[in-house]
Amino acid sequence: MFLSFSDWGIVMKEKEKKKNGTEAEKEKDPNQKEFSLLSNMVYVLKGTLRFQKLLAFFLVFSVLSRAAATYLPTFALSAVIDQVTRRAEFDDLLKTVLLFFVGMLVTDAVGSFSNAHIWWRYIDARVQFMMLRIRKVLYMDYEHLESAKVMEVCQKAMRATGGNMNGVEGMMHSSQQALQVLVSGLTAIVIVVRLSPWMVVVLLVLGVLGYFNMDYTKKKDKKTWDELAPYWRKSWYMQQTMSNFVYGKDIRLFSMKGWLLGKYASLHNFCHIRFVESKNRWIWCTQRSQMLFLAEEGVVYAYLVYRVLKTGMSIADFTLYLGAVRSFFYVLQQVFNNLSDMKAQSREINDFRSFLEYPERKVLLQDTAHPPLLGQKSYEFKFENVSFRYPESERYALKNLNLTLAAGERLAVVGLNGAGKSTFIKLLCGLYTPTEGRILLNGVDIRCYDKREYYELFSPVFQNVELFAFPMDENVSMKVAGETDSALAEEYLRAAGLGEKIDSLPKGVKTDLLKIISEDGVELSGGESQKLALARALYKNAPVVVLDEPTSALDALAEYHMYQSFDSMIGQKSAVYISHRLSSTRFCDHVAMFADGELKEYGTHESLLAAGGAYREMFEVQAQYYKEGGAECE
Repeated sequence: MFLSFSDWGIVMKEKEKKKNGTEAEKEKDPNQKEFSLLSNMVYVLKGTLRFQKLLAFFLVFSVLSRAAATYLPTFALSAVIDQVTRRAEFDDLLKTVLLFFVGMLVTDAVGSFSNAHIWWRYIDARVQFMMLRIRKVLYMDYEHLESAKVMEVCQKAMRATGGNMNGVEGMMHSSQQALQVLVSGLTAIVIVVRLSPWMVVVLLVLGVLGYFNMDYTKKKDKKTWDELAPYWRKSWYMQQTMSNFVYGKDIRLFSMKGWLLGKYASLHNFCHIRFVESKNRWIWCTQRSQMLFLAEEGVVYAYLVYRVLKTGMSIADFTLYLGAVRSFFYVLQQVFNNLSDMKAQSREINDFRSFLEYPERKVLLQDTAHPPLLGQKSYEFKFENVSFRYPESERYALKNLNLTLAAGERLAVVGLNGAGKSTFIKLLCGLYTPTEGRILLNGVDIRCYDKREYYELFSPVFQNVELFAFPMDENVSMKVAGETDSALAEEYLRAAGLGEKIDSLPKGVKTDLLKIISEDGVELSGGESQKLALARALYKNAPVVVLDEPTSALDALAEYHMYQSFDSMIGQKSAVYISHRLSSTRFCDHVAMFADGELKEYGTHESLLAAGGAYREMFEVQAQYYKEGGAECE
């Protein structure tokens, strides 16, 4: 596989960053938590037992049966050899064999029964932890979802719940193994100490060396996979883009296939280099482990042969001690490998817990005395010296905004793309929290209100309309089928201009949208999607309606008529109309013109025209688009 010059540039840049080291430390996210191994074990254990209370019962039997299964064969073989060499009676020999056979059968049955009840409980608990992560994504501050750094932490947190031996569930399995090897290890120490205390020391040294070998490899590998986190996100995006029906027309008509495949290949090449590094690292680790195993075998056989030749050790004892030493070394390897696994899993749990504990902006202020939010007769919003800046940006998206939206007022927000209009709306709707200044609702700082209650005040329609793979009526209500008023949803869909579309569908408003879940799903055009979003806003029936350029797929004249029709339907509600076109300004009470993140002009349509500023200039340029049959629309 060959790399382009750009790929080599990426690789060399990453190697330079590794070499210097300090740069990576500077860029380290201060919100990345570092918890101890014990803390993470307790965290996972508490969560697991909270989700699966019967798990502890089955774990006890599994641990005891595993310890018994480790040594019963060794004791059985030693006992049989001892009786054979002593020429014991056949009946006695048969009883011994049957006794150990029944013991091993019972042990195996108990272990199998316990493990059958453990594995699916682990998976269920992992899914519950996964739900905690998903819940965090759904409820965290909206501005975090636009941060690449936060999304990388989220990507790492996904890996912690992404498999049976990853992070959270891996720690469950490792904790179980730790208990098993602890019981087995104590039994082995008692046997091996009888043989030679020095043998315990030698085996411990070899075990420690094996641990450092494994831990070193896993630490290096964790860094490799952490570096790949943003590339997984980019790769997933490229896969989705290339296979998504929505992009199909552009890809074909603009001959983007080669370009997209090249982009994907570039990402894949970088990941391939990291895969090779990881695989080579584990090959060397395995070779070192094999050398340590051969050293253990050589020491054990040499010492036991010496004892047989020089001290007259019996064949039965030789067999017992050989099995016990091997079991002890195996247990040691399990202990140290398990410890290494747990440390690697603990690092992933650090990522998981860091994401769950990612700091949120304060929702409630200390002084929360205020009237109930919902049910008030009117709502007045006041921006006082409000500025907003994204957490990772030095430039303000909105600066020193002072503006009042009175109850029942129609406000048109205009300006070119990037002027700060959408930032203003996200602040108004509570999706963003001001970096400076405050927003008052009926004289109370909106941070005093519960955010979920505050969201209920708004019926928003955004420029990018997101449709869900649900029936059309549920896409309007945004509720489950049992809570959806289908007749009301259809009424608003027709009012929004989708009557002919509904009549053309065999199932009407019960027709599924998109082809993701249902093969009979319907794909709406851009204009139809925006009309559905308007119906969605009407259905919610919130006291404040916000239209953030939802009619961009319509032509200027159709947008003008749509705004007028929609304005008549919302009655006495407050409304904010955002657009870089001026179709909404004629019937609004006030117009706010934004530019470069600041409020440049504010007033009525007539007063701003009379002022002769930037608004008048924009209006005159666009006036030609609002004429029908040669007459300007009034």
